Amino acid sequence: MIVSLVALIVLLKDRTPVNQPAFIPLFFFMVFLMISSFLAPVPMTAWIGSPFRFTGATTWYACIVLFILASSCRKAEKLLGYLCATAAVVSSLAVLQYFGINLVPHEPAREGLIAYGTLPHPNFLGTYTVFILPAAAIFYLRTQKWPWLLCSALIYAGLLVSLCRGSWMAGAIGIALVVFFALKDKEKRRPLLLLGLAFLIVTLALLPARDGLLLARMLSVPVEAGKALHFEDAAGSHRLFIWKKLLRLIPHFWAFGVGPDHLIYGRLALPDDSIVDKAHNIFLEIAVTMGVFALASYLAFLCFILRPPRSEAGFAPSVMVSAKIMGNC
Repeated sequence: MIVSLVALIVLLKDRTPVNQPAFIPLFFFMVFLMISSFLAPVPMTAWIGSPFRFTGATTWYACIVLFILASSCRKAEKLLGYLCATAAVVSSLAVLQYFGINLVPHEPAREGLIAYGTLPHPNFLGTYTVFILPAAAIFYLRTQKWPWLLCSALIYAGLLVSLCRGSWMAGAIGIALVVFFALKDKEKRRPLLLLGLAFLIVTLALLPARDGLLLARMLSVPVEAGKALHFEDAAGSHRLFIWKKLLRLIPHFWAFGVGPDHLIYGRLALPDDSIVDKAHNIFLEIAVTMGVFALASYLAFLCFILRPPRSEAGFAPSVMVSAKIMGNC
């Protein structure tokens, strides 16, 4: 929030023009988010968010301000470079955690977590790294400089040690798009092979660590023995179970949802008696908590963001957003 307020001051001071087509659906999304928050049963939760989540309306507005500032940046590529370097540091910390060396102070609640870098949970680490990995890889393919190769390998290692299968699948899509980008240019094919070799070395180095935990995670089937639970319900750490339950709420709260960050009040429990407070799918989350109008506006906003880039420099952000969307699904 502090960073967002500073960003807002910068935007107002510089009188930054807000005239991009993407801002039109973004404006409607902000309006529907506001209406949903005012109509929510618990306004404090709608605006600030539920405990330990804090993803209420103010969080969305803060992110929107940061997006506007980032979209108006004239040195976006330089900004992406800093982003990749930071992700390499975070991934390095996560790899050390994976090998039992934790340099990041953490509270007792994280005692059972393996590798999370500087983030609250390994799943967040996975989504973070899968978002930035395409940019680092494209920077290497364009410059063919070894620091970017090292940066890509470190971020890839952070993605692996997150043990987040959803992020792995999103990462595969992001890497496939990068390969498509490289194969169109003969000069990028050799560095593409070196990049693939680096990823292979990282994978082989991590597979035997922690008694083969990475390989076990890749091959494991998320169904508990003896549980009277359908496979499709248990799949994805009960993600499908959650989605089926939440889909039933949409017809009852289709216009403006149950309220931002209000799922905790639904008292929807998983088979292990834990309470569901997130949909674990950004589109379903918006539909259930903010309504179909907000979802339609958000999808329209993404359509503007994911338009085919006009230049090679715009390809990296498009791939990053695509990978991020898949990670949030």
